[in-house]
Amino acid sequence: MGMRLRLALLMVLAAAAAFTGAEAWRGLRPPENRNLPREIYESYAARADGAVCYLRPSDGRVAVFSSRRGKEPLRVTNIELKCLRASDRAMVEAGIPVLSRQELLCLLEDLGS
Repeated sequence: MGMRLRLALLMVLAAAAAFTGAEAWRGLRPPENRNLPREIYESYAARADGAVCYLRPSDGRVAVFSSRRGKEPLRVTNIELKCLRASDRAMVEAGIPVLSRQELLCLLEDLGS
């Protein structure tokens, strides 16, 4: 091969390596959840200090946790995440703080219907 051909091949391989590396780096970050209704979720998140429990996902279902970072759910519901609207799923995945038992029952009823 001629020197120019080798140099051109080297440049193409270097560009491909740079592109592949950039895509791999981008893939390490979790995707931004575009379905999360910011205004609605922020109204829930602002009340997190008084939360008695949280709605979060567990094994593909909506579950009730005692805290935002709790490992074991208090109760796993029959509500499947895949059956929820995209915005509701995004809010559950972010963690919904719940202030009272009455609010918990209302939220579960809304999500279940």
